[in-house]
Amino acid sequence: MYVMMNEETTTMKQKAELRASGLLLDMGISIPVRPLRFMTKRKRCGITMRTPALGGLIRISRKYLRLGVSVDEMWEYTFDQNMEFVAERGKEISELVACAIVSGYITGRVFNKVVAWWLRWRVHPAYLQEAMLQLLLLLDIKSFSTTIKSAQMMNVMTRRLSHGTTGS
Repeated sequence: MYVMMNEETTTMKQKAELRASGLLLDMGISIPVRPLRFMTKRKRCGITMRTPALGGLIRISRKYLRLGVSVDEMWEYTFDQNMEFVAERGKEISELVACAIVSGYITGRVFNKVVAWWLRWRVHPAYLQEAMLQLLLLLDIKSFSTTIKSAQMMNVMTRRLSHGTTGS
């Protein structure tokens, strides 16, 4: 029992570290897109959703609050609840993801509805919902709170253990 719990906490820490490193490096989340039918080669198509600037974050948080559901509740949905959520809120989900794709001030206002429509018709609903959940998890700053606290407590001017004798 103890070994299982230890493994679960290790994987949870690894997932949090991966999310944090992805956010720091701003690699983005890749969303697979269905290729158009007239394309002869079935090459993988995709779009990358990167971390938006503060204005984009404000738009995303407004749309997220309009959903009226927390991320924890969405993770615990059954299949039927998930289908009901997608049926009721599918348009809002696509607009939320589109806010992260086109996050500029002018481009976000002009192209958000068009990109959301394109996402609804070219991206599988499971990928779209997972992209929304990953975006909301990446924007959560609780993972960094312990790092920030430890960095604040560390004194940069003191000697480290390896530099005790030489002082270099």
